[in-house]
Amino acid sequence: MNLTKCDICKKRLKDDQVRAGVGYFVGNDFCSKCGKPILDFLKKHKLIKEEK
Repeated sequence: MNLTKCDICKKRLKDDQVRAGVGYFVGNDFCSKCGKPILDFLKKHKLIKEEK
């Protein structure tokens, strides 16, 4: 099932969504505004690489 709303602010998701979770089936979908702190944390601790 594909979610169409942000799990925090309940706004409709567009192309700039962030999916955070562990594994393939477990995760949450966020809009770019709500997902920014998650991405910043992961980049700060070098858990993900920045895409160019």
